[in-house]
Amino acid sequence: MPALDRTNYPGWVMLSEDCGDARSASVFGMLAQIRSFLTVVEEGSLHRAAARLRISQPALSRQMQALEHELGGRLLERMATGVSPTAGGQALAKRMGAVLASYDLAMSDTRRVLHGETNQLRIAYMPAAGRQYLNGPLREVRRSHPETVLKLVGLLPGKQIIALRAGEIDIGITNESGELLAGEFYTRELAEIRSYIALPEQHRLATRDRVRLSDLKGEFFVSLDSQQAPGLDRRLEAYCKRYGKFRPKFHGPAQGLAHGFELVANENAVFLLPAYAIHHSPPGVIILPLADAEVTWKIMVIWRRGRAGGALKALLDALFTKVTPKANETARLAAKARP
Repeated sequence: MPALDRTNYPGWVMLSEDCGDARSASVFGMLAQIRSFLTVVEEGSLHRAAARLRISQPALSRQMQALEHELGGRLLERMATGVSPTAGGQALAKRMGAVLASYDLAMSDTRRVLHGETNQLRIAYMPAAGRQYLNGPLREVRRSHPETVLKLVGLLPGKQIIALRAGEIDIGITNESGELLAGEFYTRELAEIRSYIALPEQHRLATRDRVRLSDLKGEFFVSLDSQQAPGLDRRLEAYCKRYGKFRPKFHGPAQGLAHGFELVANENAVFLLPAYAIHHSPPGVIILPLADAEVTWKIMVIWRRGRAGGALKALLDALFTKVTPKANETARLAAKARP
């Protein structure tokens, strides 16, 4: 069988027998291709994945072609709504997510040892929701592990994904974006909370006590930057189709919560929000509860695979012990919201 001419496949690094640097480069190139592939699977779209990875779509397509060539078969197939993994692609995603997480864990732990930073716990949280879910558990961890340095950083969901993969944080409090990482990291739902809708104060629905999704047909919904909140626009679209019987139109993308409220106040968009975000609204915006109790948001905890001991285990125990009454209260409020 003739040798394959790999020079025609972008992303492949040719090796020479005496070139260790080239061999190392090929390994890291393959890792980059696999990370890109996992992002494509998570997003279900080459366009969205390229935007999230901050590369051009043609460059991402070439990476996928090179990976498929190296493995000897198709990993992705085109669908009407994007791309979907083949059986081989599903097998690769299932196995390599855990492999990459283990690799990242080993590399980041080694860096921490080299920098003398082993006695710390690095915690990321969404700025709008951190106080509600972390204050009590942090006090418990400080009491039970006074020798551990707790490093807290406010990061939006997309940034948390990047930080976890880079080994820069140990645990994150995030939204539904955390579900995208189930193949790479441990994930667990912390709470499920009801939805609200932000409207311009002069909006035709602003005087109501509550609003249904079906009332918002024809409105422009605030879109969120996919790099900051991966997958949320797709979730909103699914909710609108199921409970409002329409396909939403989007305005944006917003670069964060404050920018989203600006689009409501200044551009007459509407903004679907989780309950924890409603206290951040500016003048000119009215926030009403959504009557569709099934339209909810999840708070997720994500942490690196491996042994969860010491301060990390104490934090996980405190989080899930503390959240039980909150989850029950959320369910009660959701039931109350039903017409």
